[in-house]
Amino acid sequence: MFTMKAFRYVAQFWFSILMVLVIVPAFSLIYAGTIPFPGVLRDMAFGFVVANAVGLLIPIQPLADKFAGLFRAKNGTFSYILLTTLIFSSIYVVFFGFLYTALAIGFPPYYLQTVMKGIPLGFAVSYVLSVGINPIAMKLSFWTCSKDGSR
Repeated sequence: MFTMKAFRYVAQFWFSILMVLVIVPAFSLIYAGTIPFPGVLRDMAFGFVVANAVGLLIPIQPLADKFAGLFRAKNGTFSYILLTTLIFSSIYVVFFGFLYTALAIGFPPYYLQTVMKGIPLGFAVSYVLSVGINPIAMKLSFWTCSKDGSR
């Protein structure tokens, strides 16, 4: 068990792992029409590592909190989840859009056009899945962290 001081990192872990388990097969099915095994496992592991690295290096949560604050959304409310997830999804979709497109096709002259074309669908799918996964990730995070550090 972890203390609540580590909650940010624990939440990042649970959210990343849950999103990767759902989103990698979903996008593989959407863009390739199949879920290639065992390649999907490699993509999941890669996505998990990259998502955690991005989450640790870029302070997305404070930015998302400020954005939700602009609309006076209170922490823990559904409107807060919708607004903060908007920021998280926007950043991750753009980042992963550039990354996974480069891995899939390299850098041909139409690279940027391909990335931009995929962002709307990527955002829509990621946003809906993120809103659904957020409560599960938070419950797992609270379950994993103790309030007093005694566990």
